[in-house]
Amino acid sequence: MRIGVVSEYFDRTGSTPTVLHDLVTHLRARHPELTFDVIASRNQYRGDTLLPNHESMDGVEVTRLATPKSNRASTVKRLGAGFVFTAAAFTQLMKHPRHDVLLVVTNPPSLAMAANAVRRLRGTPYVYLIHDLYPDVANVLGLLPKRSAPSLVLQRFQRQWLRGAARIVVLGRCMRDYIRDNYGVSALKVDVIPNWADAEEIVSMAKSRFRDANGLTGVTVLYSGNFGMHQDFDVILDAAKILETKNSELVFVLAGKGAQQEHIETRIAREAIRNVRLFPLAEQRDYSDLLAAADIGLVTLARGTEGIGVPSKFYNILASGRPTVAIVAPNSEVALVLAESDSGRQVNTGDSAALASTLEALACDRVERERLGRNAREVLVHKYTLDQVGERFYESFVAAAGAERTT
Repeated sequence: MRIGVVSEYFDRTGSTPTVLHDLVTHLRARHPELTFDVIASRNQYRGDTLLPNHESMDGVEVTRLATPKSNRASTVKRLGAGFVFTAAAFTQLMKHPRHDVLLVVTNPPSLAMAANAVRRLRGTPYVYLIHDLYPDVANVLGLLPKRSAPSLVLQRFQRQWLRGAARIVVLGRCMRDYIRDNYGVSALKVDVIPNWADAEEIVSMAKSRFRDANGLTGVTVLYSGNFGMHQDFDVILDAAKILETKNSELVFVLAGKGAQQEHIETRIAREAIRNVRLFPLAEQRDYSDLLAAADIGLVTLARGTEGIGVPSKFYNILASGRPTVAIVAPNSEVALVLAESDSGRQVNTGDSAALASTLEALACDRVERERLGRNAREVLVHKYTLDQVGERFYESFVAAAGAERTT
């Protein structure tokens, strides 16, 4: 089976590009009957190095297109660059011999347009992998009014792309339900396939160089990753202030970068929040050690984003053998996994008092933290590694190809 993979970024610099790289190379090694062709841009997701026009990566052929980078501050420029890549990817797909199945992602948001056009012209089925759903993300974050003309047009396109897909892959049950309820797509064509963590790369360590080097004592609460608009950092800072007044020994470590970094820095300085420490985004080689610095891991989502995205950092916390405190709605995928595996605590979005109380209780109970951490590592190893997740993608590809042959 020949599978075409279309994504603006395909490298090992983090986030979706690394997820795709690891998934494709894993499946290529596990299933030799699969042949992958990747179409991406020459840009790195993180970094300014231009990648070669063509390369072979672990047996996977990658064709790279000279298009502008889309992860820009301006929404208009970002969308414009995304359309340029979409058009270039469509042209490249039409030059290429027909694939049995396409895998297309949501970066850039318009990319499914190319896959749907190839389906109509060539009959090629596509698997639609949704990490972030547009325009819904922009609606929730207040960047685009839901009932505005542009939003309604984008919703109409999104509905066409979802219905045109042979299979839809989402990261959580909350996303499956959201698509069913808001776009009228049958849940029968939606595969819930979570993200994963590398249980060999991220291990449960008792000691941490990061912790020692930065003089972290007491109980450390860690948020690591993107300081993006999808996350609610005010609830974390408010909880930190509550705990500071109680002379708690809890210290909050926020390690990352992103759109909300300036807001976080401003609040810490203006309000003199002394039990929060900021650090840069960790390099991949140091990531496991950073996670080991934590006694408790934090996951947070902005209100209303449940069903639109699932934070992948959650699975890394599970792998590190630390309990997670998730500031999310009860129906979110993270909350469901925590309840099923008894590996952490869920706190309702925006409830800083409950967050402070939950963290304080865990800080005072080392035995409970260790029990939750053991459960976290166990569920990761048994359910959320690439071995398990990769097979579910394989089944989606087979189902997509089979669905096209029966139509």
